[in-house]
Amino acid sequence: MSETNLQPDSAVPAYSAPHPQDVPVVQEPARLGPLQRLIGTLFSPGETFEDVNRKPTWIVPIIIAMVTVFASTMFFEWRVKPDWDQIMRTQTKKRLERSGQSVTEEQIQQQVAIGKTFAKFTPIIAVVGTPIFYLVLTGIFALGMMFIQAKSTFKKILSVVAWSGAATGIVGFVVTTAVLFVRDPAEIRTLDPSQFGTIVPSNLGAFLASDTSAVIRAIAGSLDLFTIWWLILLSIGFAAIAGSRKITSSKTGVMIFGFWALFILVKVAWAAAFG
Repeated sequence: MSETNLQPDSAVPAYSAPHPQDVPVVQEPARLGPLQRLIGTLFSPGETFEDVNRKPTWIVPIIIAMVTVFASTMFFEWRVKPDWDQIMRTQTKKRLERSGQSVTEEQIQQQVAIGKTFAKFTPIIAVVGTPIFYLVLTGIFALGMMFIQAKSTFKKILSVVAWSGAATGIVGFVVTTAVLFVRDPAEIRTLDPSQFGTIVPSNLGAFLASDTSAVIRAIAGSLDLFTIWWLILLSIGFAAIAGSRKITSSKTGVMIFGFWALFILVKVAWAAAFG
């Protein structure tokens, strides 16, 4: 009987389970395109932000927001044709009088010239400031998400901020455009661009008299329907990307509205100090 040659057991490679870090993470593809996300943010935010959680995107919504801001400022300039000379003169005179300084014509002319120069670059400043605003806001909310122990990323938070801001911004632009078309051109020419939020009666500030105190205007102007709508969308979005079912939209809403209340307090304090 022939002897069978068998390899020793040590020659058989032992099986070892792969380390979790060695297993490639398969990222689920997005199910919604940019247009679907834009519309879905308004009408089905829960489903849309779940898709954002699968694959966050922020470049497209920020571009949309920048275009919307530029279109808003240019349309306002074209439709209203504000009398910058008179507006700047009135604002300068009020500011100098509140500070207790004696107002001379030369001072007024200097301030008016500076203000008119600044006004020319308002569209560019607004466009450049939009992504900066979103980044700063995302940084603040990222700290808040860490505080409530959410497991998310800066990119996902930025994506929620950008898509919700772009969607509500477009609606605001459409509503503002409609209101400016309806109102009397002679009446809207006297509008103060610095009080842009009073054009559309979506906040309590639009119903206040022009001589109302700065503190009351700061509080009333902050109670805006579009702002509250945006904050609600952020609450839904942050809950979708939180990485934990324990973190609901109610919990993220407390965090978001808490930051908003703090912002209003700072705004009121500024108005009380500088008018």
